[in-house]
Amino acid sequence: MRRLRCLLWLSIGAKGVVWAAVYADATPPAPLAALGLMLSGAQTLLEFAAVFWRLYPRERSERGLTAARPAYLAVRLRPVGDALAPLVAVGLAGLTAHYTLSGASRDWGSAGMLGASAMGLTALLLGLTLTRRAAPLPVRAVSVAPSLLAEAQRLGDELGVPVRELLILDGTRTRTANAYALSGGRIALTDALLAALTEPELHAVLAHEVAHLAQRRRLVRLWAGLTLAGVALTLAGAPLWERLPRWGLLGLLVALALGMLAPMLWLRRRHEQEADAFAVSQYGAEPLIRALHKLAALQPRDAQRASDALHPSLHERLQRLQRFQPRLPA
Repeated sequence: MRRLRCLLWLSIGAKGVVWAAVYADATPPAPLAALGLMLSGAQTLLEFAAVFWRLYPRERSERGLTAARPAYLAVRLRPVGDALAPLVAVGLAGLTAHYTLSGASRDWGSAGMLGASAMGLTALLLGLTLTRRAAPLPVRAVSVAPSLLAEAQRLGDELGVPVRELLILDGTRTRTANAYALSGGRIALTDALLAALTEPELHAVLAHEVAHLAQRRRLVRLWAGLTLAGVALTLAGAPLWERLPRWGLLGLLVALALGMLAPMLWLRRRHEQEADAFAVSQYGAEPLIRALHKLAALQPRDAQRASDALHPSLHERLQRLQRFQPRLPA
């Protein structure tokens, strides 16, 4: 999977370089560039759909998967979509700003304004995907123990966030043992995770996910603040847009994109540490440490490497959690 992540960023980077060269050299109309950006994202999804289509028989035999190929593809392609969404959102936001402030949209009359509005709305909706999350796996019609829901709601009361529902997801067929904080005050656990963990370990995992529910408000406020700041800076620098050379304009758009993405990624990574700390404050470090060890056994991966840009490595998490354990006398 690490190689596939490198391949994903190589694919995105290559397309970004090509489109940057095209935009800087020929400066196609912004709506056409926006369409090309979205088609490039769709092309990346199709590329990885083909990769995972070929990998499915191998994973099915090695990991004992029972999921059908469509269900397997849906699970595997979701992280690809999650990586593409913020990049496409910021790209569309930059194109919308350039199209509007350079006056190019006025050349097309009402059609140009309609196109600029559509581009801006699409960028906003994609940006909101950074703060909202749907269930990544099919929901099973399995009742949850009332005590588990009551404990999740108690944890929510501690942080001032409502926990409305606990969902059980079908993780057995894809060998997925995980938990997710979803939008709408919902927390999801896979059936594989539910079967593997004891009650204290489940409570620790629930505390981690309830903390993510509370943190989502901060993400929404940050995204709104970054959007307003980006608009303000763009308006303030509007007189420079027409004077900049094409490569200078491209550099300005890249700087705007990084300025909006970097704080979101930094905060989401910090949220992982805070969520672990909240779980420790409720139950101590030992239940969460045991849960992480069990998850590592169910889904083998390199303990020294981070699973993605947002989550620290297992080794790093365990080291941080062990600092909370009481020291025994010699």
